Amino acid sequence: MMSDRILSGYEPANVWKYFEEICGIPHGSSNIRAISDWLAATAREHGLKYVQEPCGNVIIYADATPGYENEPAIALQGHMDMVAVKDPDCDIDMEKDGLSLFIEDGFLGARGTTLGGDDGIAIAYGLAILTDPSIPHPALTLVATVNEETGMDGAIAMDPAVLSARRLINLDSEDEGEFIAGCAGGATLRLRMPLTRCGEDAELYEITLDGLQGGHSGSEIDKNRSNAILLLARVIRDLKKQGVKLVSINGGTKDNAIPNAAAAVVTAAGGKAPDITAVTAELKNALAGKEDGLRITVKKCDGKGCLAEENGRQPDGAAQGGAAGNASVLTAECEEKLLNLLNLLPYGPAAMSTLPGLVETSDNVGIISVTDNLAEIAVSVRSLIESEKQRLIDQISLLAELLGASVSRNSEYPGWQYRTESPIRDKAVGAFADLYGCEPKVRAIHAGLECGLLIDKIPDLDAISMGPQMHDVHTTKERLSIESVRNTWELLLHILAKKD
Repeated sequence: MMSDRILSGYEPANVWKYFEEICGIPHGSSNIRAISDWLAATAREHGLKYVQEPCGNVIIYADATPGYENEPAIALQGHMDMVAVKDPDCDIDMEKDGLSLFIEDGFLGARGTTLGGDDGIAIAYGLAILTDPSIPHPALTLVATVNEETGMDGAIAMDPAVLSARRLINLDSEDEGEFIAGCAGGATLRLRMPLTRCGEDAELYEITLDGLQGGHSGSEIDKNRSNAILLLARVIRDLKKQGVKLVSINGGTKDNAIPNAAAAVVTAAGGKAPDITAVTAELKNALAGKEDGLRITVKKCDGKGCLAEENGRQPDGAAQGGAAGNASVLTAECEEKLLNLLNLLPYGPAAMSTLPGLVETSDNVGIISVTDNLAEIAVSVRSLIESEKQRLIDQISLLAELLGASVSRNSEYPGWQYRTESPIRDKAVGAFADLYGCEPKVRAIHAGLECGLLIDKIPDLDAISMGPQMHDVHTTKERLSIESVRNTWELLLHILAKKD
C-alpha cells in the first residue's frame, strides 16, 4: 500500500482516500485477486454485507438511510481492473508495485504508467458512499466487476441473483456533464486462412505504411480515419504489376483499435526495389486533409531481418523479414485469395442510427498476423441493434469462407438499446437541472459498456452511465480532473437523495 498520500486535503476526502488506496494495489486486468480481497476486507471492516463471487466480482450492500426505506433501490457499478500500461523507461512492476501519483494543473496522473481512473474512481465513489452513514440514499448495492478491459469477464460471470436493485448507475463514463443511455454490442471475429508457399531466389524488401491517426474503433470509427492494414493491402495489390510477390503482412495491436501502422515483406522482380512513388502520390491525394501523416517507405532486408525505420525500430505490428535469397513467397493462388480478402473486407460505419451523429453498425479490421502457414485476421464488429450486428457478422463470414478462410467469434457481448422511458434517467436529468439550471447531454455511444451485459441478464434493469472528466485513458498520458471528481460526486449524491 502507498504510505505518502498526496491527495490529503482534497475533496471529497473519502473518495480520494479510497482512490489512493486503490492506486497502491496492483490491479491490471487478470491481476485482480489483491484488489478483490481488499474490497471484501473493506466491506467487513464497515460491517457491510457482501458477496465475493468465484470470478472475483465483489458485491457490497448498504441499507437505506432513514426516510429512504420506500425509495427504489439503486446499484452503483464499475470495474476494479485497469489497463496496466507503462512507458519503456518506467521501472515500476505493474504486477507487484503501486502507482506513483502526481498532481499537475488540476489533474491527477501517474508517473510513467496509466492511472486507472478508468475505473478505479467508480469503486472509490461507491465505497465512499456505502461506508458513510451520514449520506442519504435508498438501499444501495456496489457492483465491482473484474476484467472489464479484456472481455467484460466479470459482467459475463455475475450471478444475476446477487442484484435485486432494478435501477443502476454505471460509473464508467469519462465526460462530465453528460449521461449515457445506450451503447453498442459487439463481437470479435477471428479469420484464419491456411497459406501455401513456394521458394524463390530473390531479394527481400519491407514496405511499411505508417503515420496514420489510428484510434478507438468504437468512439472514433465515425471520424473517417484510414486503416493501415487495408491501405497496405491496396498498395501491395497495386505493386503486383511490378512483379512484387508477397511473403508476409502484419499490422495492428488490438482488434478494437484502428491500426495506424502495418508492414509487408515482399520480393521484387530483377532485384530492384519496388517503386512506390505513384501509389504514394495517389493515396496522399486521396487522403489529403484526412491522413496527412501518411508515410510509405521501402527498406531492403539484410541478414538480420527487415527494418522499416531509419533508427531500426519497427512500428507496432511490423513484419520481421528474413535474409535475402531463397524467399518463401505465397503461391499465386494463395496470395490472390489473401489480397482479395483484405481488399474486400468492409471497414468503418455500415449504418447510422436515427439518433443524430451516432453510428449504428460498424466493423474494424484490427490485426493481421502472418506466420509460415497461416494468416490470422481479427475483426471487431459493433452495433446498437443485435440483428444488425449479426447481419454484418454473417456478411464478413460469408466473404471469408468464399475465399478459403475459417471464421470463429469470441468476446461477444450484447448492446444496450436506448429506452424511451427510463425512471433512473429522468431522476438523473432532474438532479442535474436542480444543480446547474440546465439540461445535461443525454446520448448513446458506439463503444461498449457493461450495462448491455447486465441488462441482458436482468431485462427490467433500468440504467444510465456517468463519470468525471478523464483524458487519454488507456495511455501513460491518462489524466483525471480533480475538480470534475468533486462535481460528479455532488451530482451523484444529489441523484441518490432525490426522491421519486
